[in-house]
Amino acid sequence: MLLDVAIERFRAHLDHERDLSPRTVEAYASDLALFAASLEGRHGDTVELDDVSIDDIRAFLRAEVSRGLSNRSMMRRVSAIRSFFHYALRKKLIASDPTAHLGQQPSRKTVPTIISAERIEKMMSLPDTSTLKGLRDRAVLEFLYGTGVRLREMVALDIGDFLPVGGDTIRVLGKGSKERVVAFGREARRAMHSYWADRFGIHGDVEEQLLRFRKEPAFATEREVRISRRTVQRIAQRYISLVASVSGASPHALRHAFATHLLDNGADLRAVQELLGHASLSTTQIYTHVSIEHLKAVYKKAHPRA
Repeated sequence: MLLDVAIERFRAHLDHERDLSPRTVEAYASDLALFAASLEGRHGDTVELDDVSIDDIRAFLRAEVSRGLSNRSMMRRVSAIRSFFHYALRKKLIASDPTAHLGQQPSRKTVPTIISAERIEKMMSLPDTSTLKGLRDRAVLEFLYGTGVRLREMVALDIGDFLPVGGDTIRVLGKGSKERVVAFGREARRAMHSYWADRFGIHGDVEEQLLRFRKEPAFATEREVRISRRTVQRIAQRYISLVASVSGASPHALRHAFATHLLDNGADLRAVQELLGHASLSTTQIYTHVSIEHLKAVYKKAHPRA
């Protein structure tokens, strides 16, 4: 069987049988397309699946390393190739799995830079709440920091997802179409109510009148079109950059701050794992390293014998 044909079958398997998110399927397909393209120089224009060897795989990965690919991207390349050949072996498309001899590359977790609670509070005061745009920006920032949701999870929300508006939890659809409940506090609720009231011209009982707008996007542009990820990224970058010098001033920086501030204030690690929607506790544990570094910094600054 041709390698390209096998890759297309694998892609369909991921999409329909594994029920992975479209983004994950596209990422794996992209990695495998790069791998297939790298083999054309070694095997010719048409590559048979049975002809692919461990040497081919290692040569591809060495080339990716030499061009400066990040550790995270390398891990994804390896994962895509392993998953593909495991699938091919299960389906009896190959007699043996070449990745069985591929060494395990350890993942190096990068500790994110965290914005302090004081700078977060200063940031929240910056949007001009005398305008609809300022009210929206404040609601976006408060909701991202108040819930720790992913960017794509937030932009997909409708007004109806928040009803009844007096509640303090909301269901979001996360990675792999997994639904989870996240909590949000009074500041996020207050900011969003103010934004919706101005946006829809609501006076009086917000909850009762919002029933009419339940199918509207929770966050929108001035033209009432669902807000894009890029717009949210620009909002976060603009306001974070005004209060902190961090690499990657993005919505994800507010997710990092959400997790770390919870742990700094005594939250249970597994509870934070659930709120973030992490499948593995080891993914959440990166934030405990941040908290420990924060404690060490406080000790060195404050203790007379540090």
